[in-house]
Amino acid sequence: MTVFRVALLLLLVGCLGGKSHAQTRPAADSWVGGATVFPRGINTNDLGGGFESLRAEHLAEQLKVRWVPGAVAAQPPVTLHYSVDPPGHWLARDWRTLPMSQRGMVWEATLPVEELDVPIVYFVTAGSASRQLSPMRAVVPRLTGMEKPARVFWPFLDGFEDGIAGWTLASTASSAAPLKQSPQAHDGNAALSVTLPVGEPAVTVGTARVRGWHYSHQLATGLRIWLRAPGGGGKARFTLHAHAHTPQAVSVVSVVEATLNDKWQRVELSFSSFPKFPHVSADWFTIEFSGQAPQEFLVDDLRLLGRWKLPGD
Repeated sequence: MTVFRVALLLLLVGCLGGKSHAQTRPAADSWVGGATVFPRGINTNDLGGGFESLRAEHLAEQLKVRWVPGAVAAQPPVTLHYSVDPPGHWLARDWRTLPMSQRGMVWEATLPVEELDVPIVYFVTAGSASRQLSPMRAVVPRLTGMEKPARVFWPFLDGFEDGIAGWTLASTASSAAPLKQSPQAHDGNAALSVTLPVGEPAVTVGTARVRGWHYSHQLATGLRIWLRAPGGGGKARFTLHAHAHTPQAVSVVSVVEATLNDKWQRVELSFSSFPKFPHVSADWFTIEFSGQAPQEFLVDDLRLLGRWKLPGD
């Protein structure tokens, strides 16, 4: 910017006549105020200082999170944790992680922006045994100056090749077996394996992969998932939740119920099959499996339905 432009800008600001004429613009990137809840496995006793420089910046058509450690040097590995959704929904957020790389004194990672107007909440951890933990920040990509997403929105939500960390066992039975990754995939190399234990009528798994902004911003019309009951049979019921795990929670069971057998079965759930559900607030999706225990159930290829056409459609 030239000296002339700087002077002109200062003159225009002065002509506004102070605060009475100023227009408040939302911050593109700021600390998250109020109470926050970190994802499971994060030790909040590690929350501390040294993160004053933590920022998200629009650089060369990408959104980069950058951090220059303070007086205490960062201990690798340094990890960026991020979740696409406005601040809130703390008990049911879809957290993802990215490794941060070091360039000189700066640690940085690139956020995979698919939607310009949905905030991204993020924080950083450093070290393994003795960890450093930053407070949370939130960035709105469009307000940083981004004019187009960094990548095309991908309606495929989970295929389990990268692990099963996005799913949890929602059953309360003490006899429930842990979830595990199975090589018996519908497509690719992995599926989610769920076991119905002896003495239990049903077992339930849940994920925060399904978000309200998929409906409001990407105009998704429903979900598709592949299910199988190896060597046996059973049934599956599906529930969408809003404000999950809070006193304001709303849960609606789909009118669609799947009967499973030893072959992979495609199940399509239009959002209209969840009557009177507040779709824009969706933050949790559960599948309840029932059958003759002990019985294994397999889950694979969760994706959104809508305007997208993927191989195999």
